[in-house]
Amino acid sequence: MKTINISIQHISKKYSVFIGEKLIATLSNLISLNSYSQAYVITDSTVAPHYLEPVTKALQESFSNEKIHSYIFDAGEKSKQLSTVENIYQNMAEKNLDRKSVVINLGGGVVTDLGGFAASTYLRGLPFINISTTLEGMVDASVGGKTGANLGTMKNYVGTFSQPKAVITDVSTLHTLPHRTLIQGYAEVLKHGLIADKKYFEEVSEKPFSEFNSKKQIDIIARSVEIKVDIVRQDEYESSTRKLLNFGHTIGHVLESLSFSSSNPLYHGEAVAIGMVAEAKIAALSGMISDTDFNKIASAIQIVGLPIKYTAKTSVDEIYSLLSTDKKNSGGKIKWTLLSAIGAGEENVEIGESFVRKAIAYIL
Repeated sequence: MKTINISIQHISKKYSVFIGEKLIATLSNLISLNSYSQAYVITDSTVAPHYLEPVTKALQESFSNEKIHSYIFDAGEKSKQLSTVENIYQNMAEKNLDRKSVVINLGGGVVTDLGGFAASTYLRGLPFINISTTLEGMVDASVGGKTGANLGTMKNYVGTFSQPKAVITDVSTLHTLPHRTLIQGYAEVLKHGLIADKKYFEEVSEKPFSEFNSKKQIDIIARSVEIKVDIVRQDEYESSTRKLLNFGHTIGHVLESLSFSSSNPLYHGEAVAIGMVAEAKIAALSGMISDTDFNKIASAIQIVGLPIKYTAKTSVDEIYSLLSTDKKNSGGKIKWTLLSAIGAGEENVEIGESFVRKAIAYIL
C-alpha cells in the first residue's frame, strides 16, 4: 500500500490518500472513526450492488447498525444536479445527522463531487471521506477538494472547495468497471503528465492502462495523485497555478455538455481527451509547442484508447459560442490553460479567435 500525505498550504487541514488493493475491508483500520456519531454512505446505483455491503461491514467495526445509513442515487452525469443534492439533504435530515456525523462518498467522480458538495454544505459542513471506485475518481475527482453539481447543462457551476478527511483508493474496484468507464479516466493521467512531467507522460502513453500489471497501475495512480497534490498545495482555491489542471477542460466541458442531448453522450474523460487535442492544437497554431509535439500528443491519446474527434452533430460556431459560458472566463475573455511544452503549461493565456476556430475545426 502507498500512502500520500497531503498538507494544504495556508490552512491546517491535513489528510492521507491510501492507495492499494483490498483496502475497503480495512477501512476502520486505516482511519479512526471512533469520534464520529454516525456514518452516512452516499453512492450510486452502479456502485452499490458491488461495494455498499463491504463498506457497511467495515463500518460495523466502529458503528452499531442503527448508526450506519446510506443514500443511493441513479448512476450517471444526469444525476449531478441540485435536485439530487436536495434529496440527499432531505434524507440526511430524516436520519437525524448531526455535525459529528461522517459522510462516506463511495463511487466515481459524480459521487465524490455530489457527495462532497452535500457534505460540505449540510449543517454548514460535515466531515467526509472519499472512497474512489473509478480511475477518474482515483487520480482526479476525489483529491484536491473541489465539490459540485451541474446547473442544467453547465458543468460544475455550483460547488465548494472543501477537503476530505481522507481518501481511500482501492485499486481492486477497477476490476468490476466496464472497459469504456475504466479507460476514460486515463485522460486525467495523461493530462497530469502533459502539464507537469514529460517522462511520466511518455511512460503512461506507451499502452492502455489495462495492459499494465497491478503494481504498475498503483504506481501510475500514485504519481498522478502526487502531481495533482503538488499543484493544489500551491494554490488551493485556483487563483493561479491550480488552473493548470484545467488543461483540456475548457473545450472538453463544452463537448461534454453538447453530448448530453446525443444518443451516445461522452464520458467526462472522453470529452477531456478531445479537449486536450483541441487545446494542444491551439498551442501548436500559436507557436507555443511544435507540430511534432502536437502529433505526439494526439497519437498518445489514440494509443491508450481515447477519442481525438467529436463525432456528434455540431459546428465550429456552436462550440465557439458556448465557450463564453466557461466559469473560468474573466472580463468577457476566455482564459486558456495551454501547453508550453510536453510537461509544462501556462495559465490565463489569451488567444486570437482564428486559432481557436481552426483548432475546433480540427476535432470535428
